[in-house]
Amino acid sequence: MKIALFYLSDLLKKSFIFVCLLGHFSASAKESLQVSHLLHDGDGLLVINDQKKILVDINADEFFVPASTLKVATSLVALDKLGSDYRFKTSFYLTNARDLYVYGQGDPLLISEEFPNIVSGLIQAEPSIKEQGIRHIYLDDSFFLANLQVPGVSHSLNPYDALNQALAANFNTIYIKRTKAGEIESAEPQTPMTELTQTLAKNAPVGLSRVNLATHPKESVLYVGYLLKAFLKAQQVLVSGIISQGTKPKDLKPVYIHQSSQSLTNVVQSLLKYSTNFTANQVFLTLGAEILGAPATLEKSKQVMNQYLREQFMFEKFNIEEGAGLSRQNQLTLKQLCVILKSFDARYRALLPEKFEGIYAKTGTLSGLLSLLGVVPKQTPDKTIYFAFVITHQPTPDKRAKIARMIAQSF
Repeated sequence: MKIALFYLSDLLKKSFIFVCLLGHFSASAKESLQVSHLLHDGDGLLVINDQKKILVDINADEFFVPASTLKVATSLVALDKLGSDYRFKTSFYLTNARDLYVYGQGDPLLISEEFPNIVSGLIQAEPSIKEQGIRHIYLDDSFFLANLQVPGVSHSLNPYDALNQALAANFNTIYIKRTKAGEIESAEPQTPMTELTQTLAKNAPVGLSRVNLATHPKESVLYVGYLLKAFLKAQQVLVSGIISQGTKPKDLKPVYIHQSSQSLTNVVQSLLKYSTNFTANQVFLTLGAEILGAPATLEKSKQVMNQYLREQFMFEKFNIEEGAGLSRQNQLTLKQLCVILKSFDARYRALLPEKFEGIYAKTGTLSGLLSLLGVVPKQTPDKTIYFAFVITHQPTPDKRAKIARMIAQSF
């Protein structure tokens, strides 16, 4: 198979490339490879097959901001280092004075549906709380470094800017409804109302809205305690005292360690499907703490990621600042992204969402930039296609989808 490259000009020869495969494709296939009108200066495209044969190379060795396609790398390292069946943990400690300490360890899916399991496990492990109740609830989020700021996370009210903490419930957001009469109600049947919700939502508009706890960092930790109190009350367990932040006593042994009902495999599948930045960075930060010890820091997680990519793939130059793809300081080449994707696909293809018909992919979106990292499975491995591209010139979702389909139909 020969590839003829026609350069539109010397100045733009790396960017405007008219790719035409001779002798093996129909006229429609040849037409589908004419990508010069879609790619411009600053864009990049790489298409390879399962044997690592390069089929299309446009700036594939240049460094690009990967955006959310970085989540594939984060997922790969986490699955390989922690194991597919790794379960996030939340530990519970009870003092003689009947004070309950809740020690969070980064669980990104500490959601309302998980709390009945927590309460059931806690009662089973310590039946005395059913008769004697609990005095104070203290929330300990010291598994993550205090005041941790993830690069690229802004202070907007958008859910994707949710605050990363060791102890956070419902993705650090509260979904509420305000009636025309001014009453605040939970907008989720599985989530009870709490006193804290009433306070935080007092200025909410009429109708449905979300309270993003990123703007209430102290209350975001306390919210876990208020939710726990509500679910304990539903099981006739009395909480008579306060709910506050507090560090668990060092010599105290846990009465119950709750393991999430969702394995890391489930977590990764969800974060790739919905591109949840909060979840991706919870995984990223927990990865560093589990391998190098608490508290979790960005530097520890970067160290684990960097070491893995260098040892497994012999990468030399690249830069990773966080795990979700929010930072524009993240830098990878398209060749590096395809190597990561190929490794991920070999073991975890089922976790990649089918973004377009027959195309399993991860999208990336930042202001002024769209990216896509994808695989097109074929009947024989040597015909399976892997691709990565970044577009910065008039990026639109339709344009991204068109390029992806052109690639899938052409090889």
